[in-house]
Amino acid sequence: MRMKKVLVLLGVAASLMACESLNYVPPVTPQMAGATTGRPTDVATLRKGRTLLVHRCIECHTLPLLWHYKTEDWPEIVNSMAHRASLKPAEQDAVVAYILAVRSQK
Repeated sequence: MRMKKVLVLLGVAASLMACESLNYVPPVTPQMAGATTGRPTDVATLRKGRTLLVHRCIECHTLPLLWHYKTEDWPEIVNSMAHRASLKPAEQDAVVAYILAVRSQK
């Protein structure tokens, strides 16, 4: 019986680790703000975008790989889901800025 509990706990831990790796959201760095081209931004905006992404987007679904879509597609993708996530326009901009900054690091 004890071995069964250990196996269940290991299964749960593996599942949680798999979910975390699917939803990995890199921390904001000053280099990210400096690397964005065409859309100047600052660290505070990127942090706000990351927080919104974690608390509003990942709540409903796992994230696609951020480089899976083209840079020019992200504003529309975020816009199309903004009503579900209750994002205001400035919050949408922050999420897009964060996504594009992460993409610029790859």
